[in-house]
Order: sequence, then C-alpha cells, then structure tokens
Amino acid sequence: MLNPAVDRRPLSRRAKALTAVLLLVVTLPIAAFNARQTTPRLLSGSVYDATGAVLPSVELTVEDAGQNTWRAVSDASGRFEFPQVAPGEYVLKAGLAGFRPLRHELALRSARDWDRAVTLQVGAVSESVNVMDQRPATPPATARPAGPQPVRVGGNIRMPRKLVDVRPVYPPAMRDAGREGVVPIDAVIGQDGAVHSVRVLSASIHPDFAVAAVDAVRQWRFDPTLLNGAPVDVAMTVKVAFSLSD
Repeated sequence: MLNPAVDRRPLSRRAKALTAVLLLVVTLPIAAFNARQTTPRLLSGSVYDATGAVLPSVELTVEDAGQNTWRAVSDASGRFEFPQVAPGEYVLKAGLAGFRPLRHELALRSARDWDRAVTLQVGAVSESVNVMDQRPATPPATARPAGPQPVRVGGNIRMPRKLVDVRPVYPPAMRDAGREGVVPIDAVIGQDGAVHSVRVLSASIHPDFAVAAVDAVRQWRFDPTLLNGAPVDVAMTVKVAFSLSD
C-alpha cells in the first residue's frame, strides 16, 4: 500500500537544477582525484654520494611489475628524469663504477613520490689469499685438495693500496692431519687504513684455520680510501684458502 505521506509530485525546475549542482559537487572531486591517481608524471631527482656531493653519469632504471623498463642517466649536476611514469609499484636501480649497486622498491602514489633523492655507497674491496703447504706423507683418506680461489674486485673505484701484507701461516696441526679449508672473512678498512671489525662468516671452519686467517688480516694496513678528498670506511671481503700440495 502506498504511503500517503510521501510527496510524489514531479520535481520542479529549480529542484532539478539544485540536484544537478549537488551531483556535480560530489562527482567532480572524485573524478579529479581518480585522474590524479592514474596520470603519468615526470619521475625525477638527484644522485649523491655518502658525503652529499652529486654524482653525474649514474645509470638508473625503473621497472614495473610487467618488466617494462625506463632508463635515465644523471647529468653533470646529478639530476635524472624519467618521463611519463604512472602511479604504481616499481623497482629503482642505480649503478656507477666504484659504488655499490642500488636496488630500491618504491611506490608512486602522492605527488611528492615522483621527486626522489638517491644516495650511493662506496663499493666493497675483495681479496683472496692462497696458503700452500706440503701434504704429509700419510694423509687421511678424507683429505681433498681445494682449487685456487679467484681474486674478485668490485667496481673501478681506486683501490686502497696495501702497505703491509702479512701472509697467514698454515696451522701445523691441520697440515699434519692433511686438512684443508677456506675461511671467508668480512672486515672494514678504516679511515686510518687499519683493518677493523674482522669476523669469520662460516661456523663450519676449524678454529685453527679461522685464527690463522684472522691474525694475518688484522695486521694488514692500507692507504685510506678517499671520497671527494676525504677518507672513508670501506667494506672488505677476504677468502683465505688453505690447501696442500703433493
């Protein structure tokens, strides 16, 4: 049964106009908001090193979930630009010889997300040391020779020059037992050129090998690495391979 209290007369012209205005007031901001969320923008920013100086000639890429890729190179003032990048989730990568490669996941949503600051850190130094000794006359059957370890250097940044090189000594007990091993080490070359924060990365290395390797690495000395004329700490990875020859 119809409710007699409800006014079912057609809307007047004025009422229709007022209704249309109210609908516009509600829908236009929503439409504008949606447009802002889908319109591609210029993704730009600057690249710096750890001291705050700008870095030119840095190669940058932005990749979306569909593996579509945009590329840019920073100019003489460290500025870069990616035109027409739509809102969404991306992976930003940056690389320059002598610096650690950067991989950063970013989300582009609000306007400020399209203006980025990128900082690259100095690359790590890698060294490899082979310690050779004569195999005992009657080695255990389980002894296996280890192959030579490659020397790998990351980046083209000027390497810190080693001033003092102390060779590890093959532990006599390990040599007599016919045992071999590789000791992976992480360390830091400090601003004074000394080696700090030396630590063995594997728990499966015999302590005799670990002690011999760490004792030698701690005594190394380097020229400090300079970044923009100022000394900086540099990460260093070392592999000390203890192997026996027949």
